[in-house]
Amino acid sequence: MILQRLFRSATTLSAMRFLLGLMAAACLLVGTATWNWSMTGDAFGQISQGKITVLRDATLATGPDAHSPPADATPIKLPHYFKETSPEFVDYQLALQVQAAPLNASRMALCVPRWSAKASVWIDGHSIFSLAHERLDAIDLLRPAFVPLPIDLSPGEHRIDIRLQNVNGTFPGLSDVWFGEHNNLEKQCGRLQDLQIGVRIGGLFLMLFILFVSVFVYASLRDDLSLCFVLMSLSLGLYTAVSLGWLGFLDERSQIIWFMVTRTANGFISLFAVLRLLNIRRRSLDKGLLGVMVLAYAVLAWLPIAYWQTWLAFVGLFQLPTTWVLAFVLMWHAASKSHFWSDYGFALTMFFAVAANVMDIARAQGLWPYPVLSMVYWVSPLLALAIGLLSIERLVRYLRYRKEAAEQLKKELAEQRTALLASNNALSQQREKILLSEERHRLVSDMHDGLGSQLVSASALLKSGHRQDALAQEVSDLIDHALLDLRSMLDVFSNPQHADAAGSEDTVSVLLGMLRHRLAPVFRSQNIAFDWQSEALPHDFLVSDRERLQLLRLLQEAFSNIIKHAKASTIALKSHVSDNVIVFEVSDDGQGIDTAHAGAVKRGGHGMANMAERAARLGAQLQLESSAKGTSVRVVFKR
Repeated sequence: MILQRLFRSATTLSAMRFLLGLMAAACLLVGTATWNWSMTGDAFGQISQGKITVLRDATLATGPDAHSPPADATPIKLPHYFKETSPEFVDYQLALQVQAAPLNASRMALCVPRWSAKASVWIDGHSIFSLAHERLDAIDLLRPAFVPLPIDLSPGEHRIDIRLQNVNGTFPGLSDVWFGEHNNLEKQCGRLQDLQIGVRIGGLFLMLFILFVSVFVYASLRDDLSLCFVLMSLSLGLYTAVSLGWLGFLDERSQIIWFMVTRTANGFISLFAVLRLLNIRRRSLDKGLLGVMVLAYAVLAWLPIAYWQTWLAFVGLFQLPTTWVLAFVLMWHAASKSHFWSDYGFALTMFFAVAANVMDIARAQGLWPYPVLSMVYWVSPLLALAIGLLSIERLVRYLRYRKEAAEQLKKELAEQRTALLASNNALSQQREKILLSEERHRLVSDMHDGLGSQLVSASALLKSGHRQDALAQEVSDLIDHALLDLRSMLDVFSNPQHADAAGSEDTVSVLLGMLRHRLAPVFRSQNIAFDWQSEALPHDFLVSDRERLQLLRLLQEAFSNIIKHAKASTIALKSHVSDNVIVFEVSDDGQGIDTAHAGAVKRGGHGMANMAERAARLGAQLQLESSAKGTSVRVVFKR
């Protein structure tokens, strides 16, 4: 239930974003179309104020004669779109009524918002304006024309002839004609010229900037989307350059070809770009779209120029619905998945471009008013805005990635610093251990070579001397005992303090084996059999040297007491390890002792009390059992 509610809420939110995007696209289209209509339909408000008169009644005739009125003239209403392509020349005649005041008449003028190519204006059979060049100048197809009337124009009715040459591949026709006072009309016509030319020039420079940036981005990233922007800016830039007449060195046919190719190429490239924005990367779609593009241009190259307008309409029938559908898909993608403002911007641009091209096609078919300005040139600023948003979002994502990467790197450095500090501490501890081990070995060596050698020499001297009384024997025994005790201590110090858990034998077991080796000659000299049974001990048993030395001295004390007092023939040591206890047992077959007075038995500071004290220091218990058959001493460690 919770997941269903989340899905429904997410879907509802996405639908709201989608509808808001569509409303924004509709407002943009309606607002731009209304603004364009107000500029041409009301002459920036001058017509409604009565400052400019609109001439709409005219007659139409065909023929090349520019010196006399055509005989086959028929009444029409301006604006007029000439659908037929067979006549080469068309002649529009308008009646112009000039006021009686000479001052006003001397400052009159005409403004033609839109007409087709190679136009000329005549008044009463005299030429006053001509754009009839030998070659087509594309800018004349779009730029409003300001035509000053003669200063000495007499009051009354005059005949205005506007003669146009029909150029195949263009949109022949004539808008309504503005008539008014010279200075005011020049200003308003100039504003209309600046707007139409300024939008195109501004769009061209925007496309050049986008081209410059996209080339560098593509050179760095080899990104398909950047390549689409490169081609799109090239096609839009060339289309604008043709419409501005900057490629005037081309002949008429070449200019119209450039116009057709660049305008439709931008539509094809935009489809590739949208597929990339939607993360749809299928070679079949790319190849199919490329095949349609190549086929369309192959047909254009084969068709006669008279059918190029029809070709443009058919290409539009493919591009416009496809672009419209992809615009809806991209808008939904932006609303439900990406949430990027640039995706909204590209979707709005696509909606606007489709609507602008539909209006141009409708104008070409006479379904839309001829003088209304084309909105295609507003696509460049919208596209630049969308690409700018995309660049900003990419930059923000990159900066955010760098910030996150810096934080991650900082975190990793802190972890590495901590690990390095721990490693340094471990190395310091290891170094201290090594130094301590070296010092231990040095002390062991010094004690072995110094004190040990002296004790051995003293014992040998007493045993080989002439004095063989009881005192000499006792001193010799004490020296041997001290020598054994010294060697046990040296054994403890010469072994590693910490046993390796992966080793085959623990440190205490190693020390017990060395003690056995030390005691073996003593037992042989006393004709005592020796039985040693030791189990493997845990590696963490008696981890300090002090504890190990105490255990060895305790066992050594037990062996010494047996040798001195028990008169035994056999001595045994057994160790036992269980889950609860660790037991060391030293037993003999000699004469027993009185356990009630064992604690009082001392000889030179040694005895059972001493052994019990050592066991207590180790946290163990000393247990004694004795009878006429022998004595058993157990040291019990609880686990």
